[in-house]
Amino acid sequence: MDNASDFNPTVVSRQAAPVSVVILTYDEEDNIAACLRSCQWCDDVHVLDSGSRDRTCEIAREMGAKVHLNPFSSFGQQRNWAIDNIECKYPWQFHLDADERFTAGLVDEMRHVLGADGSISDRPAYLCPSKLIFMNRWLKYSGGYPAYQVRLLHRERCRFIDFGHGQREQCEGEVGRLVYPYIHHNFSKGLVHWFYKHNGYSTQESKEAIQLRRARPPLLAGLRDPDPVVRRRTLKNISYFLRGRFALRFIDMYFRRGGWLDGWAGFHYSSMIANYEYWTELKIREADLHWPDRTTALANRLIAEEA
Repeated sequence: MDNASDFNPTVVSRQAAPVSVVILTYDEEDNIAACLRSCQWCDDVHVLDSGSRDRTCEIAREMGAKVHLNPFSSFGQQRNWAIDNIECKYPWQFHLDADERFTAGLVDEMRHVLGADGSISDRPAYLCPSKLIFMNRWLKYSGGYPAYQVRLLHRERCRFIDFGHGQREQCEGEVGRLVYPYIHHNFSKGLVHWFYKHNGYSTQESKEAIQLRRARPPLLAGLRDPDPVVRRRTLKNISYFLRGRFALRFIDMYFRRGGWLDGWAGFHYSSMIANYEYWTELKIREADLHWPDRTTALANRLIAEEA
């Protein structure tokens, strides 16, 4: 069985990569210590906090990290603020979340592709895969491994724009790709927190979908792009024009991708993501039909009749 303990190394590479680490936080006192322990290879660790009400910043300072504060408005804005305002030791930055952990393989690979002083690579950024942990198990199939995000970036060659509940990169030049992953404990705060957070995400994504549907940009060309990341994003954009995308998402994750091989963890996770897609689709439908306006009019009519 592939479980979480297999991918939480207590000792990471002693041969440091020429990279500064930036960790985004908000009320992460339960996660930040383990995250920082995975950063022990790095001599320049920064925590960018957006107003934590718990001991996140205190723990970070006690463990030697430099703490910065900036109000959160979006992930893209927060990452750009880090690029523009944090005086990092190295031009290369790795952006990590508090529920994520470095692996030894990833640290060694960064040093290999960047060189001892970071001067070998002329890429603006690198896509990095992650291993998603749920119910103490790596979701190798239903988690869509390897799913890539830009996390390693050169501060002078990469910026971010907001998209949905996350962000997309804007880079000068071709983005590279790393092989070794980081570990993502996406459920470290429990299922209630996950559902609450993804309810907000579905609202943001429905707004992006509505804008896309109204703009009706050409989409099919992206399906022929040689970059799998572009093809994946194109498929997601096309799905905003479909009905029943939540059912299609479950079928894709659980059957086509082999989520059933992840056991009960794979079934539960596939069901949860399908529900997230259902919330998004329902909110798109709400906007199409102007439900809030109609509901208010109906309520006013019923009140008038009762009077």
